[in-house]
Amino acid sequence: MKAFATTRRGRPKRGVANDNERDPRAPDLGTPEAQLKRAALAQGSDPLAAAHPLDLLLARGLIDGAMHRAGFRYAALYRQIIGRTEVSYGRLYDGLSGEGRASGGAGDVPDLADRQRSFRQAQAQLRAEGPVVAGITERVAVFGAWPDWLQRNVTISHRELDLLRRGLVRLAQAQPQGAARAVNDNAMLPGKG
Repeated sequence: MKAFATTRRGRPKRGVANDNERDPRAPDLGTPEAQLKRAALAQGSDPLAAAHPLDLLLARGLIDGAMHRAGFRYAALYRQIIGRTEVSYGRLYDGLSGEGRASGGAGDVPDLADRQRSFRQAQAQLRAEGPVVAGITERVAVFGAWPDWLQRNVTISHRELDLLRRGLVRLAQAQPQGAARAVNDNAMLPGKG
């Protein structure tokens, strides 16, 4: 005979944990508010182009494809060599729960050395343009900071746009070309490497 009857305490669980019936293979477009903000920023072009300032600059024709790729490549190298550009506690919680992620094996060392060399060369090229150009380019490309003239319906600040273009052109020139290319750009994309 049991002294205490064991009963389940608390609120009963629902049969379906998530009411939103979304296909897991479908891309996550964000909250409705974020979708409205991107649509307003896009001003008639594809709203997905307003996910990052470089995407919107390319969609509006203010920069070309080489500058766009150079900015994202520099941002990826920056994140890999310097560190993360946004605050997230996910890795801390994964580590505390015992689900820590592996940080790479010994086979990554030559690749890491190539990426470090490539980043240092690009950074030196960018800083050769001066601190103002380097600052504007890093704020937009690496940290995704939206310039005021790109967010609002105001006239474009040609001085800032010219400085940003100078930095992106310098980064595009710093990229290794042809067979001597040290890093595969696709390996640096999120979820690919």
